[in-house]
Amino acid sequence: MSDLKLSRTLGFWAAYSASVGLVVSGTAMVALGNGYGTSGPAYSIVAFGALIVILCIALSYSEMAAMIPGAGMVGEYTLPALGKLPALFAVLAGYIVLVGTDGGTNMIVGGQSLEALIGVPWYICVAVILIFLVIVNLMGVEVFGKVQSVLAISMMSLLGLIGLWGLSGIGTMEPLAVQPPFSPITWQEQAGALGLAIWLFIGMEFVAPLAEEVKNPGKTIPIAMLFGCFTIWLVDLLFGLGVTKYISLDKLAASTIPHVEGAAAMLGKPGLVIMSIVSILAAVTTCDTYLVAVPRMLYGLSKEGLLPKMFAWLHPKTRTPWYGIFFVVGLILVVLIYAVINNANIDFVTMMIAVACVTWLMSYIITQIDVIVLRVKYPNVPRPFKTPLYPLPQIIGIISCLYMIYTQYQDQRVMTISLYVIAAIVIFGVLYLKVTKQKLFEPVPLENVFAGIRKRSEFDSGFALQGESKGEVS
Repeated sequence: MSDLKLSRTLGFWAAYSASVGLVVSGTAMVALGNGYGTSGPAYSIVAFGALIVILCIALSYSEMAAMIPGAGMVGEYTLPALGKLPALFAVLAGYIVLVGTDGGTNMIVGGQSLEALIGVPWYICVAVILIFLVIVNLMGVEVFGKVQSVLAISMMSLLGLIGLWGLSGIGTMEPLAVQPPFSPITWQEQAGALGLAIWLFIGMEFVAPLAEEVKNPGKTIPIAMLFGCFTIWLVDLLFGLGVTKYISLDKLAASTIPHVEGAAAMLGKPGLVIMSIVSILAAVTTCDTYLVAVPRMLYGLSKEGLLPKMFAWLHPKTRTPWYGIFFVVGLILVVLIYAVINNANIDFVTMMIAVACVTWLMSYIITQIDVIVLRVKYPNVPRPFKTPLYPLPQIIGIISCLYMIYTQYQDQRVMTISLYVIAAIVIFGVLYLKVTKQKLFEPVPLENVFAGIRKRSEFDSGFALQGESKGEVS
């Protein structure tokens, strides 16, 4: 059973769907609607700035995923660069916190959209969706790939279509008699919105943990990630500009489901129905991405001895990490139960988004530092994808992430909660590594990381050739 390996069956469209599946989420569409409500049409410029930042970060992830195609993702990138404690922190802070906050809130947005459409209470809708997705992921990554591709591509197509429809003005509702100002707030305040705008693209790297299951990951993953960022920007732009012609900015800014209300104002009942479907698809694809990606990260770290062995266990028939999947479900349920007890509202949703955003950005910073450190330590190791204009994208990415963390910390509640979370993760990491007698900051030799990935992965010709090069790993 210990010789079982993840199954390498996913092609480009499955990789693309994993990349956009989390980005175009229920909370991302709330951020999109609230962003246009607060900033007006000028939010398009803020969103373009966020696209530039995320492309810099995506280039770093692309280089790392192509060079070290392991399921542990940032954890395995950080091991040879900074050591085990930073590797453990990068995964737990960036992704476990994310699932524990955003995973549940996304399902709430999707459930509320379904409730508005069919009248069934949102928590019942969420329960049905969650059970369906768990079954899909337990059955195997190939089933995930087929389901995710259909859902994600349908979602992107519908979102782009509804934006174009609204902009065309053909068969739509009456636009506002007085169009909103291009920028209802100052440009300094617009710059402060960058921290929220990054949420429109954040998560494009969720295809990277599938590196051991994607065919030719050195090429497929970078292309899927970069193409995903561009297509997301395009459909968000079309929808955002379209919706502000038909609904007041105040209503958009105050709504828990601004994208649904905006589509209804733009197209009437058809808009409500289409956007409710998009919202539901977004919640489903987001949760589906969490259930496939995060268990692989835990699997990779467990294989490296950084987490309990149970996360490395694969089901004999489906070759999926069941314990990791159930762990992710547990994290999602924590927020869902809290929301049911306390009645989810916009304040709860946006605060949870901000907390997850801060710790996620810290993980992004670590990945970009990994690129720089490994370029210095291992300059001759083959890199199937290399960042153009290195190290400029990394410098831009790190500075931007620090700025966005600063903007989020303007909210005292966000700073307090995130600092508690960070302290808890560091304490856990130190205790676990000390108990298992592992060094905190000593980098793991790159050849050891390669050997671990090669031992547990199905054959990939590109990575095999990379590992066979002599004298490249000192």
